[in-house]
Amino acid sequence: MAKANGVNKRLLAKKDMNFFAEFTANAAKAARMMGYGIAAGFLVVFIVLGLIVAFLIRNTIIKAQIKAMKDLLAGPDYASLEQDAALLTEELNEMTNYYFALSQMRKDVDLIDAAPTDLPDVIAKCIPSDSYISEYAISSSQLAIAGASFTYYSPVDMVNMLNDKDVFTSRPTITIERVDPEAAGLLDDMITDEYVNVINNYYSFQITGTLVTNVHISVSRFLDGAETATSLGGVETYDVKAGDSYSLDEIGSYTYGGVTYYLSRIFVDGIQVDDASFSLIKDSGTYTDVARSNADIKLYYAPVIEQTAEG
Repeated sequence: MAKANGVNKRLLAKKDMNFFAEFTANAAKAARMMGYGIAAGFLVVFIVLGLIVAFLIRNTIIKAQIKAMKDLLAGPDYASLEQDAALLTEELNEMTNYYFALSQMRKDVDLIDAAPTDLPDVIAKCIPSDSYISEYAISSSQLAIAGASFTYYSPVDMVNMLNDKDVFTSRPTITIERVDPEAAGLLDDMITDEYVNVINNYYSFQITGTLVTNVHISVSRFLDGAETATSLGGVETYDVKAGDSYSLDEIGSYTYGGVTYYLSRIFVDGIQVDDASFSLIKDSGTYTDVARSNADIKLYYAPVIEQTAEG
């Protein structure tokens, strides 16, 4: 019985020693983990403090730069900068208006077309054999012919031949009248010592038509809403053959003097384009028309896009 008690005591002592060793190992491990945690905490605090110091230094540098910039702008070199900018803007407007006036005079010159020099030869080749031309007048856009013919249809044939050579923009006006030689005082010309003209019927005719010429399209741009008309550049003139279509592309916006303006109104020969047509032009950025006659197109621009009620 005593032996059993002795064995039990040794077993208990051994268990106590194992428990103490395990407890000591766990305590050492916990101490190491706590040391790692403290070291990590110190590292985080060090990094945060470093970032704060870096931000403070950067903030100090930025403040110094701002102060230096303010001092520079307050200096004599920049004291009158705004006033100089206003003077330069006014000078630019004056030069633009002067350029606009010069381009307007150039436009007036461009609108004067010279009469075609080869037209008399074309007319001579189109005169029927039983007709003659008593007079003709050629201007920059009109041709008038007067003459006589033995037959009623010869003047019409002459006009057809001229049309085949693209002389007229559209079919000209023809006036044909029968002439009594005796009443017109032509009887003496019909009977001479050399010949006798047995044709006693004459037809006088007059032909008047518009020549195929170029149509001049002038385009000018203005700042909309200004108290006085302020031009944005000079007048641009385009030559288009009469009857052909033409288009003005990319007119939705216009950049001048470093500022972008946006189309707000259009006037054609002094008449404003209606809202529906203007909306289509503004959306596409293109104005298209047929060259029927000289046209004066004025484009008005605003600094910002006008917002609609829905926008």
